Amino acid sequence: MAALVCVFSGLWCTREVHGQYALPAPARVDKPAPTKVSAEIQRDKDCRIIYLGFVGALEPAHNKSSGVVQIGDLLQGREFPDVCAKTYSPYVWGAGLHWLLTHFPSHAGALSAEEIQRAPKVVLVGHSMGGWAMINVARKLRSRDIPVELTIQVDSVGISDYTLPRNVNYAAIFHARDVLMPLTTKRLRLEDPSHTKLLANITVEGAGHESITRDPRIRDLIMKTIENLRASFAVDPFAATSSPAVPAEN
Repeated sequence: MAALVCVFSGLWCTREVHGQYALPAPARVDKPAPTKVSAEIQRDKDCRIIYLGFVGALEPAHNKSSGVVQIGDLLQGREFPDVCAKTYSPYVWGAGLHWLLTHFPSHAGALSAEEIQRAPKVVLVGHSMGGWAMINVARKLRSRDIPVELTIQVDSVGISDYTLPRNVNYAAIFHARDVLMPLTTKRLRLEDPSHTKLLANITVEGAGHESITRDPRIRDLIMKTIENLRASFAVDPFAATSSPAVPAEN
């Protein structure tokens, strides 16, 4: 009878244990397992290399057919715990810049030499209109004296995407013989040739505007750059890196 009263009255009833009344044992609460979000936050804190990619204007930012996205996904794997990688649409290139800058000191103005030494290394890749977005990001970084280790433009389209700012160390450009050929950038101008080395200017035979992003030489150049950076960290965390291997022509 007492049990029924408890049930219908909504009272938190006690139970009798060895002739005495005791509160019910509290339910076991398990600690939640580490989430993917917390792992990403930790990776952002630990990363030494940043990969920021921009897809074409007509693609979603996570288009799995894009080589730019495929490389970014690869770099988010367990084999690259020291790399932070994200891809964006060129329409929101400012969001990509903001994410990148969260890995650097937040004060206004240029970074000091010591801050730059301790900061992550930057790799930028842009396809189609994403090439234009990538150059915009590089120029914004120049205003804070943040160096860019490598830029790669892939069938780049844009009015102001042909001049590389002086804070870029190494650069490469890949272009296709496709319907957009009259619009894509074929030659790059170096703002300061003493600071920037053009590694390659390659016409990819038989490639289309989208398939060119999957040219293996693009991935190989990025992976070689990351390999060189990692090797330099192992010897001296603040040492300058050597030039990446130059991609072969067709």
